[in-house]
Amino acid sequence: MSTMFKSPFVLVLSTVFAAGAAQAGVVDLGIGGANFYSLSNFTASGSDVEGGVLVAGNLSASSYSINDKNKDAYVSHGNTGYALVVGGNLNYSSGSIKNGNYYVGGTTTTSSVGLNTASKTTASPVSFATTSAQLKNTSTSLSNVAATGSSSVAYGGMTLKGGTGNVQVFDLTSAALGSVNNFKFSNLHTNDTLILNISGTDVTLSGGYDGFKNYNVLYNFYEAKNLTFSNVGLYGSVLAPLANVAGGGGQINGSVVVGNWASNIQVNANHYFNATNVAGYVSAVPEPETYAMLLAGLGLVGFMARRRKNKSAA
Repeated sequence: MSTMFKSPFVLVLSTVFAAGAAQAGVVDLGIGGANFYSLSNFTASGSDVEGGVLVAGNLSASSYSINDKNKDAYVSHGNTGYALVVGGNLNYSSGSIKNGNYYVGGTTTTSSVGLNTASKTTASPVSFATTSAQLKNTSTSLSNVAATGSSSVAYGGMTLKGGTGNVQVFDLTSAALGSVNNFKFSNLHTNDTLILNISGTDVTLSGGYDGFKNYNVLYNFYEAKNLTFSNVGLYGSVLAPLANVAGGGGQINGSVVVGNWASNIQVNANHYFNATNVAGYVSAVPEPETYAMLLAGLGLVGFMARRRKNKSAA
């Protein structure tokens, strides 16, 4: 009986790829439990984000409240997390930053801002460059997952019909989504995960989305460059890493990821997207454990190579 010999290098790569395959499929926004994330800037007034806020660029706000519900981002081992992290400059007047820590990478200009137990730190808990790249990759990768459900529009309403399983992917156009004022659901069950891949570069949403409150929902605006919310009641999390967001009135209940924010819509700290294994989705960013395994394996390969060389020399 013959056995096939595999070099240590092949074994290491096989192990790493096997580990990567095992981890692939889990859709996680990876924003540390934040209620809001902007890849660029944030400008708003007269409203609030109820949970933690992460802004890679500058934040400018007035008459605004952050983290009223004490839903900190990047909480670890029971320690206080972050109410606000700003990579650039902070210009804030007549508002409040409640609970948790806050960090500002650039200059800080405040006037009549209540901190309400919030403490400033000198270290940021997040790498904005890495996280922003990951979010773009997540949005693009999700858009390539094959649809498992179908949609139809009639009489001003949209019906979403699920396939088998408790994770459903739907391909929708922004035109169809913007043309309806009510939703019906078929072959779906409470707490099912709904991934809505929504095409279109210019998107306007209005009206109520109350029916989605019974599901784990992610609205993936993977092409949107301009996204306008107008008196909308949205349930579920928004992933729009390329979009400039404008408009106001109404509320979003869920995590929100955008390219740039210039909106007064209220963002509430509920209906966050729960990380879920989605068939056909492949994470574009290897897990840290995979890197560690690769480095350890390559070290072993080097050691064994040196050992064989020394034996040959002897």
